[in-house]
Amino acid sequence: MQKVKLTANPQIAVIFKGWSNDWAKESQADQKDMATKFHTVYKIAADAFANGEEVELTFVSALFSDCKQKAEMAAAMNEKVKASLQADDERAQRIIAKVNTAAQDAAYVVNYLNNVLLQSA
Repeated sequence: MQKVKLTANPQIAVIFKGWSNDWAKESQADQKDMATKFHTVYKIAADAFANGEEVELTFVSALFSDCKQKAEMAAAMNEKVKASLQADDERAQRIIAKVNTAAQDAAYVVNYLNNVLLQSA
C-alpha cells in the first residue's frame, strides 16, 4: 500500500477531534456500530494530523470522500431540519448552525486533503 506523510496541522486535528468526540457520545464501546466506527476513524485522523504521521493513501482518500459528502449534503440536511422542526424555530436554527459549521470545516479539510492527494499522485 502506498503511504503518505501528513504534515502536522493542528487546525485539522481539532476538526477531526471534535467530530470524534461528537460520535463518542453516540457510540457504545461494546458494539461495532456506525457511531463507534466514525468515532474511531476520526480519532485516528485527529492523531495523525496532530502528530504528522504517515498513513495509507486509501485512508486519506476515504477521509476526502467523507468530508466532501459532508460539505455537499449540508443544504439538504438544513432543509430537512427546517421541515421537521417547523414548530421549534429556535432549535432548528441551533441545529442548522451546527450543520453549517460542520460543512465549513469539511470544506476546509477537503481543500487540504485534495492538495495531499494531488501531491501524492
